[in-house]
Amino acid sequence: MRALIHDFETSGGRARDCGVVQLAVLGGELESDGVFDQQWQSSECYHPGGPIDPATTRVHGFHDRDVAHCPDYRHAIPQVYREAARQGFDALVIGYSNTGFDNVIARRLGCRPGRSLDLFIPAYRLKKRDGLVSASLGNMYRELTGDEPTHAHDALFDVTMTAALVPPLMARFGFTEFSPFLDWATTGQPVPGMRLRHGPARGHTIESLDDGALIQALTGWRGGSIDVLASLEAEYARRRLSKKPIQSRLF
Repeated sequence: MRALIHDFETSGGRARDCGVVQLAVLGGELESDGVFDQQWQSSECYHPGGPIDPATTRVHGFHDRDVAHCPDYRHAIPQVYREAARQGFDALVIGYSNTGFDNVIARRLGCRPGRSLDLFIPAYRLKKRDGLVSASLGNMYRELTGDEPTHAHDALFDVTMTAALVPPLMARFGFTEFSPFLDWATTGQPVPGMRLRHGPARGHTIESLDDGALIQALTGWRGGSIDVLASLEAEYARRRLSKKPIQSRLF
């Protein structure tokens, strides 16, 4: 299956309106065993259209002066995704925590993938199942490959780490073929001990919510982790509450 793997570094703020300072995209073929055969690459820095938040600089290391003479991301990045689509790499887009971040930015800039795989989802399932310390990209790379994430938060290194995680994640869950792994990884699964990352109950496990908070969380789910939604629905059904509330508009 043809696929692209992408990662953004930004100027800070929300995915819906942040500027971009770096984008790395790998295009290639995913073999049946999950090995990524890279055939195309784009990795560039961009002017974000405004100042970089100092807190964000502390994460990725980019200062305003570093990108002062780079092309404006709003004009340059759509060309990258057009080229990826021309080569057929937009059949599947892969990232790490890309559901609510990288994919949102990419959609603003013209990316229209046929399907999306967020590797954070199976990584988080593995963390909960095996009691791992963290499901961060760097920690999973260290855990599953034995190598150190020496250049984490450099977009090109991040997409390289992401590509390397597919085969070991498949193996940890007993998959020998990529296609069934893709179906499993993109279908919501209830995860015991799932904590909410957004909203009034942020940081609380779904099982610990009172009925009112559970209903509020399920009603207000607006997209994001498919496992959060599956966990909310499973807990709602377990408590045998009244008819499931209508959710807000999903996007």
